[in-house]
Amino acid sequence: MEENLRVTKHFFKVMSRDFHTELPLPKAFCRNLKVEQPANVASCRGSWKVNVGKGSNGMMCFEEGWADFVQKHDLSVGDIVVFKHVGEMDFKAFVFDFTACEKEFDEDLAERNEGSAGVCNNSEAIKTNAGASCQQRDNPYFVITMKHHNSPASRPQYVRIPAEFWKSKGLNRKTSLNLRDPSGKKWSVELKYYKRSGNGRVIVDRGWKQFYESNKLKIGDTCKFELSHNPKGSSVASMDVRIFPAST
Repeated sequence: MEENLRVTKHFFKVMSRDFHTELPLPKAFCRNLKVEQPANVASCRGSWKVNVGKGSNGMMCFEEGWADFVQKHDLSVGDIVVFKHVGEMDFKAFVFDFTACEKEFDEDLAERNEGSAGVCNNSEAIKTNAGASCQQRDNPYFVITMKHHNSPASRPQYVRIPAEFWKSKGLNRKTSLNLRDPSGKKWSVELKYYKRSGNGRVIVDRGWKQFYESNKLKIGDTCKFELSHNPKGSSVASMDVRIFPAST
């Protein structure tokens, strides 16, 4: 490759239609880029070898290997990927979702902690296993630590339900949840299912702000969402929410 300093260090791409199998690279970036080997694209989720070639429009593109990156990062239209050129054909990638916040992958934590959440009543264990889900037959649950996108300071504010949890419980077929807080008060919140190519996601949306504010939640607090009632054929499910304040 020619002198790396002549190559732009950062660029970003907004995922638009037809991004699943190839991703055109900016012309200005490619102007001084000499491709002699596949690109190595690394992120918080791992590293991918991605071939670089010319797409149907004649532009230089990420090709073979890119589809695996898309799937692993659950990319959809509107997501943004920022690429940092490290040198040669090495890149670091940072993924942002539709809220313009860096994307979180709660399902990764759940896979790593699967089964470890059996200490269901230990508050420290629950906080340690934030992001995990427990697939026990009776009252399965997942655990989330409150972050900026969960708080009213974010526009919008929402809770993302871990993928393996909503898939196994059919929550993509529900339209709302009844959340019962520690005082016994019930709150109706809206569920939204965003369908994607080969995947999807479910979030707790409208009504969450009122629950958050009424229960005086703060960033760093941990919530355990326990599925208590999930009748077949109904569009509504119920969850009990236990709150574990952040350590001071």
